[in-house]
Amino acid sequence: MSISVRFILSLFCCLTIISGFSQKTVQKKDVLHAGPLIGYLEKKEALIWLQTKNEVELFIEYFNIVNQGKKFRTKKHITKKETGYTASILLDEVQPGTTYHYDVYVNRKKVLFTFPTEITTQTDWRFKMDPSPFKAAFGSCTYINETITDRPGSPYGGDYQIFESIHKKNPDLMLWGGDNIYLRPADWSTRTGYVHRYTHARALPELEKLMAGRPNLAIWDDHDFGPNDANGSFFMKPFAHETFHLFWPNPPCVSFSAGPSLCTAMEFNGIDFFTLDNRSFRTEIWKDTRLRQILGKEQIEWLINNLKSSQSPFKMVMVGGQMVSDAAVKENFANYPEEKKYFFDRLEEENIQGVIFLTGDRHFSELSVIKNRKGNTILEITSSPLTSGVVTPDKENNSHRVEGSLIEKRSFVLLSFDGKLKARTLAATWFDSDGNELYKYNVTEAEMSPKKKN
Repeated sequence: MSISVRFILSLFCCLTIISGFSQKTVQKKDVLHAGPLIGYLEKKEALIWLQTKNEVELFIEYFNIVNQGKKFRTKKHITKKETGYTASILLDEVQPGTTYHYDVYVNRKKVLFTFPTEITTQTDWRFKMDPSPFKAAFGSCTYINETITDRPGSPYGGDYQIFESIHKKNPDLMLWGGDNIYLRPADWSTRTGYVHRYTHARALPELEKLMAGRPNLAIWDDHDFGPNDANGSFFMKPFAHETFHLFWPNPPCVSFSAGPSLCTAMEFNGIDFFTLDNRSFRTEIWKDTRLRQILGKEQIEWLINNLKSSQSPFKMVMVGGQMVSDAAVKENFANYPEEKKYFFDRLEEENIQGVIFLTGDRHFSELSVIKNRKGNTILEITSSPLTSGVVTPDKENNSHRVEGSLIEKRSFVLLSFDGKLKARTLAATWFDSDGNELYKYNVTEAEMSPKKKN
């Protein structure tokens, strides 16, 4: 056989192989609108969210990166227009403390990503070893510009590189503190509008690696729920709940006698995180003090019960608005003094130690600290905004603010948990949108809880 014929045959074989490979793979941009987003990530389960561009069949294959002998496959999902072409896919054959590579298949073609697609399940550490150190990033108020629906003038959102800066800090967990999408007037009166706003916000390229690289846990605030300062009477509340769950693969949430909530809980390497719902049961600031509330007694007692039983040295409570600040402005808890007193009295009565609130909403960041009559320190870490506008609290008097902690620029906070089981430490460090350090606060388990529980 001549060299030229051999060359032609070899070239034909190569092209055939390449063609066959290309027919079995597809680029992310061609089939996925957004995702993957890692939701909850436990010892024996993981939940991964995806949004496609149209109706397709989806499944995920995954395998242990150390022992690649066996592949696991999830059940198939068909994405539908009525659910925003979203799917939350359960990986239920994972084992604790193991790293898995996963591949997404759309219509039986493997999706090609430009970044790693891996998850690492939590370690089964209890009674065996000290919990692993880890980092959690927290921020709130994400406004993504959309010219057709935004107000005229200078864009309200900006500094989207903040999400890449967070990713570069390599957090193990991402916490979203509400106002994650900013519904516009054109959105909040229809279910279609809610789906559109989530879809628009989720497609931001700068979010891609952050959401795909670690588990995400989210709460909401008014701009995810409805109009500015919306309360629990808002007529679109059922659709606000529905679309939140379509786009955020949180752990299962609790329902109360007054209705469904976004309350849930998650342990991560020995630290407990609790989420509160400051919208579903909220009232206006009625003159009749017996009727006004943000959380409602049932939700408060649910949290107290969980905090009382928690063995976590730091009990991280995520809620949209400020809880500790005594400035009775905007939507702060201080505007509801009766419920605030009841709430903090219950913390004191039960001698609950190590409580730290993670709050947003305010368009500035600060640290607030109080100590109750039992000697227990309570912290409030406020971080806001991520990409929306900044506000200057020049006429606001929060007497609990730690001097030097006020930040009046777009920022996020990195929470670094370290130390042995009975001596955990927390370092809270705020960074600007480019990843430059702004303020740092360190606290130990002993400093939070100087007295033993009764």
